[in-house]
Amino acid sequence: MPRPQQARSPLSAADKAAALALTPVSRETEARLDAYVDLLVQWQTKTNLVAPSTLPQLWTRHIADSLQLLALAPQAKLWADFGSGGGFPGVVLACALAGVEGARVDLVERNAKKAAFLREAIRVTAAPGVIHLRDIGDYVDRLESRVDCVTARALAPLQMLLGFAEPLVEQGAKAMFLKGQDVEAELTEATKYWNIEPRIHSSRTGGQGWIVELDRIERRDRPPTKKHGLAHDGN
Repeated sequence: MPRPQQARSPLSAADKAAALALTPVSRETEARLDAYVDLLVQWQTKTNLVAPSTLPQLWTRHIADSLQLLALAPQAKLWADFGSGGGFPGVVLACALAGVEGARVDLVERNAKKAAFLREAIRVTAAPGVIHLRDIGDYVDRLESRVDCVTARALAPLQMLLGFAEPLVEQGAKAMFLKGQDVEAELTEATKYWNIEPRIHSSRTGGQGWIVELDRIERRDRPPTKKHGLAHDGN
């Protein structure tokens, strides 16, 4: 009687090695990421967390793509990830920050199934993440303390993300949005409504990925703030 065939893993050892060469991590972080990836593959069969076609390149396309943000904000401890979905970049960042005292990643996700996955991912990795099952606007309105960085990946057009992030950036946060090949068109559209001075970084993972980094977001139609009867320029 022939033995039943084991399901072939969609993951590639070569892809993992390539990803960790691009974005090296400690053994402890690698172990957490392994646990996270194993969980994601299990859940992927019942909940669509990533595009199935990207699973063979999961480590480079998703893990390394997320890890590269840390180099742009090496001192940041408090992160807010909008629309965390399958955990990119939020859970990956939390895994990498697990050994940093006082670190926390807020994972904002309004889809209950995905929020349940994120909760389990944080549990199995013992990473410093907090799940917020709510709309982004509600999260921003309720946030009582500042964050160092706000992120989003494959979530919404840039002009919409700027609206969500503006209150946090105004309080001193850095915004970093992972974007694809349409980044120039999104920037052109966004500048119709926002005054921004973006820094654009090419993704370490190659392809047509980009990171839009922002330290200032100002609505174009916002009236000038008055202080002691004089216009205040914010400086």
